[in-house]
Amino acid sequence: ATVWPGWETVPDAAQGVQITIVYASHANNVPLALLSEAHRAMHAADSTSIVLGPPTGYVVKFSNGLTAYLSGDTGVHSEMQTVVRDYHKANLAVLNLGPSAGDVHAQAHAMNELVRPASVILTHPNEAVTEGGKLRAGSRAATLAKMLKGPAPHLAISGRTMEFDGKGRCVAGC
Repeated sequence: ATVWPGWETVPDAAQGVQITIVYASHANNVPLALLSEAHRAMHAADSTSIVLGPPTGYVVKFSNGLTAYLSGDTGVHSEMQTVVRDYHKANLAVLNLGPSAGDVHAQAHAMNELVRPASVILTHPNEAVTEGGKLRAGSRAATLAKMLKGPAPHLAISGRTMEFDGKGRCVAGC
């Protein structure tokens, strides 16, 4: 498989699944409560913390043409359009819904206007999203699902495998 600069090819992948890092917009600090007393004291004096590294998301390209954007915990940023949509042409988004990443209006804007995938898998909600495998009314995921104009929303449910075609449309397990 041809590998472009910045891409890593998964070893032993029959067709060369490719993964690259993309920008995400969020803090990536260790909460002071998780540090030892000595480290907390050292950082408390200057109100600093330990940064684990830059926040990231990923784009994964599969041999069937599926290009998945794994958002990470991110706020809205311009690279969602210029890099994720225009350059990588992501047709599936796996969107983290954690409340620190932004509100549903921002997430809907990111999917509807910036990334524009065919499908969105809603994940990492930090709240109860389903009851009996069905979307729970009043959840952030339910609100976001109603706000998506083009992308088809799919719930990430434990134990359920979803399959997507090369255009980002769910073809099984949806």
